[in-house]
Amino acid sequence: MRLTLLPVAALVLAACGETHAPAPEKTMALRAAQQALAFRAASETARMFTGDLSIDRDGVTFAKGARLDTRTLTPREADELTSRGGDSFAAIALSSGDLRVEVRGVVSQRLQQGAPSLCPGDLAPTFIALVYGRRDMRVTLLLFTGADEPGPDATDSQVCATYAYATPDGARTRQGVVL
Repeated sequence: MRLTLLPVAALVLAACGETHAPAPEKTMALRAAQQALAFRAASETARMFTGDLSIDRDGVTFAKGARLDTRTLTPREADELTSRGGDSFAAIALSSGDLRVEVRGVVSQRLQQGAPSLCPGDLAPTFIALVYGRRDMRVTLLLFTGADEPGPDATDSQVCATYAYATPDGARTRQGVVL
């Protein structure tokens, strides 16, 4: 009888001292929230269609109910063309000076019910470019449709929308740019 109670008692004592780790999805969501960069809609178009923007390693989330899951691609220079014979990233972003361009491929688009389409004509974006300017206090989001990654050799890449954002209250983000 004592031999039977000994393993049971050991299990009970082990369970009392056991701590439960948070569910993996909660941990991932918490990490993403801690690493996300928040920007407020700075242009009338952004305020109307997307609302504020949150950028994390795996995508971008819009306050008005859209989410783009993305994968990071080769960074581009601001003066590079977005397509063969097209405009540069800087020209489309209506900016000049010290800019960084982060290009991402869109893996999936999720729109909550009632969320406006990010591109006219209910087109789904296939690529995005985040054009950071002025010490990362501003970002212009360029949305592209087409099969080709935006760049000087692209023949099937078109800008479908641009949205401008700024850091909340003009404060510089401590995290910097998530690449």
